[in-house]
Amino acid sequence: MEQLSPTRMNMLARRAQIKLAADGVNLLKGKREALLKELLARARALKALRNELHRRGRVATATLIIARAMRGTPEVNSAGVAGRRELSLEVTREKVWGLALGNIEHTGVVRAHKDRGIGLLDCSSLVLEAAQNSEFMLEQLLACAPAEMNLQVLGEEVKKTSRRINALEEHLLPRLREEVAFIRSVLDEREREDTFRLKRIKKKKSGKK
Repeated sequence: MEQLSPTRMNMLARRAQIKLAADGVNLLKGKREALLKELLARARALKALRNELHRRGRVATATLIIARAMRGTPEVNSAGVAGRRELSLEVTREKVWGLALGNIEHTGVVRAHKDRGIGLLDCSSLVLEAAQNSEFMLEQLLACAPAEMNLQVLGEEVKKTSRRINALEEHLLPRLREEVAFIRSVLDEREREDTFRLKRIKKKKSGKK
């Protein structure tokens, strides 16, 4: 406070800053509320995606175990090598409250048996079923991964917005209000002193007459 010049201009400036900061708090609270709604909606969607991923994972694991038990690991590995290929993936973006959220576009993750590069007569149906179920699991994983990342991005933005609100409400606004109160008290004291001096001057003048 020692470096704060207690002038009427400074008091008006601090009051303008208080209004600006208070408006900023209201805007940030609105943003946080919207982000939380988005976060909760996406969290529910992600829960459903995860449940489906776990289901597909269990099916893929079970059919793989059966294929290895019935046909042997070498045949399973051979089918895996023969069916190896590159996936065509595209990352797309959407803007939500200024945040770049991503999604993975893909086609042809799950193939028909004839598209695996393996002759149907050369490979057991158990192995082909295990391969297909693994691709079903991968397809679901590609849906879950960006949803998981988007949820983290939204969560971090909610935390960041909350920190900004706290900084304004708990630090900046109290300091500005304290400075206004200090300036007001100094100005009031000066006004009382001026009034007292004027009364003394008037009293002296009236006494001379």
